[in-house]
Amino acid sequence: MTEDSIRDRSRRTLEAAQARYEADPSLSNTVWYGRVLGFRYRIEEAISVFSQGLERLPGSYELLRQRGHRYLSTRRFTEGQADLARAAELIAGMAEWIEPDGQDNELPVPATSIQFNTWYHLALSHYLLREWDAAEAAYRQCLNWVRADDYDGQTACSDWLYMTLRRKGDEAGAAAVLAKVPEGLADEAFVEGPSYYRRLRMYRGELTPEDLLSPDKGSQVIHDLETIYATQGYGVGNWHLYCGETDRARAVFEQILQGRSRFAFGFIAAELDLREMTSR
Repeated sequence: MTEDSIRDRSRRTLEAAQARYEADPSLSNTVWYGRVLGFRYRIEEAISVFSQGLERLPGSYELLRQRGHRYLSTRRFTEGQADLARAAELIAGMAEWIEPDGQDNELPVPATSIQFNTWYHLALSHYLLREWDAAEAAYRQCLNWVRADDYDGQTACSDWLYMTLRRKGDEAGAAAVLAKVPEGLADEAFVEGPSYYRRLRMYRGELTPEDLLSPDKGSQVIHDLETIYATQGYGVGNWHLYCGETDRARAVFEQILQGRSRFAFGFIAAELDLREMTSR
């Protein structure tokens, strides 16, 4: 699929989602319209759609999970955590439920459960608020909901758990996480892309930091090179911090912030780390 055809289909997807929502603001139409806005980085509009939905359906774990995610995108970590923690309470004991993809989506999205997505983003909120123990516990909960064939979810969750444990100073625990990551996965094993897997391979010494700082878009259609750099670069910057190479870490974080992928979690985390490094 060419870039022009993707953009055209993206426009049609947004128009269709908006039309369905305006004709019938049901839960499914509300969730999908907000998601489509979020995919296009219209984050505040997405939050507004989710918030309007929550006025009608205040106990919707779907809407809480989605709004919590987007609050994190806008650096409202505490508000995001509150939504995600409430969603986690509401889905406790519920059987696995795969979040449905919307109609006419132009990009591939891995099939993941509400449980995985809620715990993944809740864990991230704890990470961004520097609540390391809570982040570890939430990432371990997240791993319990990773499907066996979902290498995107497995590597993303394992990577953030690894970084959380390194931030805690638990090198043995971090090494144990790496030991469980499959070896020899091809790029084609991933729907969204192998960026997190590349980070994990770097931690294991299979790739160098320089390998990750010269990203190749390859067959990925979801992310542009700046987003890939932000994702892979954040792992590199952290690695330099673990190794006591503060100046190199700072340089990588600063380079990430030169890009435009301000809603990527790697960008957000690099922004936070750099601010903390500067204030010391």
